[in-house]
Amino acid sequence: MDNNPELTPSAELKSFFVKFSVIRLGIMVFLLMLAVSEILNLSDRGLRLEVDRDVQYILFFASGFALSVAYLLASKRFIGSMALFRFQLTADLFLTTWWIVLTGGSFSAFMILYILCLFFYGRIVGFQTIVFSSLVVWVLLFLISCVQFYFPGLWGQMHIRGSDLAYNYSLFTLALILVASLVKLSRTAENRLLQRLIEQEGALRRSEEIKYRVFDWLDAGLLVVDDDRRVTSINQRALDWLPGYDRSRAIGALLDSLYPEFVPFWGDRRKSTRRHMVVSTDRDLVFGFKMTELPENQGWMILFSDITEVQKMERQIKEMEKMASVGELAAGLAHEMKNPLAGIKTSLQLLLSDDLEKDFSERLSRVILRDIDRLDFLLKDFLIFARPQAPSPDHLVLGEEIEHVLMPLRLQHPRVRIRVDVGDASCPFDRNQFHQILVNLLVNAMQALEDADDPEIVISASRENAKLVLSISDNGPGLSQGVEEKCFDPFVTTKPVGSGLGLAIARRLAAQNGTFIDLQNNPSGGARAVLVQDESFFRPRADQDAP
Repeated sequence: MDNNPELTPSAELKSFFVKFSVIRLGIMVFLLMLAVSEILNLSDRGLRLEVDRDVQYILFFASGFALSVAYLLASKRFIGSMALFRFQLTADLFLTTWWIVLTGGSFSAFMILYILCLFFYGRIVGFQTIVFSSLVVWVLLFLISCVQFYFPGLWGQMHIRGSDLAYNYSLFTLALILVASLVKLSRTAENRLLQRLIEQEGALRRSEEIKYRVFDWLDAGLLVVDDDRRVTSINQRALDWLPGYDRSRAIGALLDSLYPEFVPFWGDRRKSTRRHMVVSTDRDLVFGFKMTELPENQGWMILFSDITEVQKMERQIKEMEKMASVGELAAGLAHEMKNPLAGIKTSLQLLLSDDLEKDFSERLSRVILRDIDRLDFLLKDFLIFARPQAPSPDHLVLGEEIEHVLMPLRLQHPRVRIRVDVGDASCPFDRNQFHQILVNLLVNAMQALEDADDPEIVISASRENAKLVLSISDNGPGLSQGVEEKCFDPFVTTKPVGSGLGLAIARRLAAQNGTFIDLQNNPSGGARAVLVQDESFFRPRADQDAP
């Protein structure tokens, strides 16, 4: 018995049955045409059985077509049974033997029908059945050869040589061995392929289970959407925000019906790779999400999470930071105002005395005026820092603007050598704010060079990745570590006289013009101020969006 289990009526099995039935009918029709041509003497009869040949032709074709009809009727009920295929194999071998006897026995040109029959059925009934059937065919052909040798008259011959019969029989034996070997090899390869396919299907099924477990483990919603915006995969967290939906109902649905808040961003999915934020009014939530294209045209993955509480906390933190900044500014301003006010108070108390000399009274008055001017200067700087005016950008040629700023500074610091190398660089900037930034940076640099032997300042400009970079370098002592980290903080200064707002104001004004300022030490010594402006800052929004 074969080791094959009972077959199930799969699509592949039905396809094989239909194809083989069509092939059988085609062969029967072909054989019928040959028989008719022989009867009508349209072709050479060759070696044929002479015993009731015409009657046997009729019986053969009647049996063959009747069995074909019987196979089709039985297939509706027994297609899943091995018995049906074994019966077909037995019946087809019987018909093949009958036709071979009719058309010359061992000398028949249709011996190949045995080979075709055994090979095709070998895929279904198995190797053991084919070996047994081959042995039966081998014995039948031996018996036919014996009958032909002893009774050649049945085929209209006076004598048939035994050597010819033995030669044909040997060739057919070799063909049977080869077909059995092919069936064995094909069955082994097919079983190996089937086993590998089963293993791969199992691994795929396990990977799918792991994938969904990982997806469901995520505390963020996950959607996989094809180019038509139809959902092909969804995790449990995303389903939690869809009341009334399960996975089977959500898969295949349009993104528009599940999460319409993401649809406005669909058109720009290829342009933007940053994380977006959207308010879901139906769910009263704020989603942070990102769209990522999957490889090999597998669609788009949308990963999103509820950031409603995070947004609230960020707003609270910003408010706290504002309050802390206000507190620091108030403390710094109070500290800076304390000394001038103390000087004014002391001077006024002395002026109220009756026994002061005139010269001393005038000196005290000048002290009061100096401290008042100091307070006025401090408050003006503070107002510029706290509430700078909105920029009115002009198209500035850097070389010309830098020379305007340097003209008075060169007179005040004649020892400092200043080298300008900006070429024909230009940029959009508020002219007054640009001058104020340069004055603050250059004055700091010149004051740092007061004790230098060969003081020099180098101003250069370049463009890098659609950004303008302006650099102001000096060969002074550089920045100490504490100053480098806090130099842009309000009221931080190393000078005996000064508000400590110069660099803070410069950074604030620069930011209004799309420019970032950084102050750092040069590797070769000295300090360097770097201004980096995004040239698209003042560009109209429509121009920025244009390709």
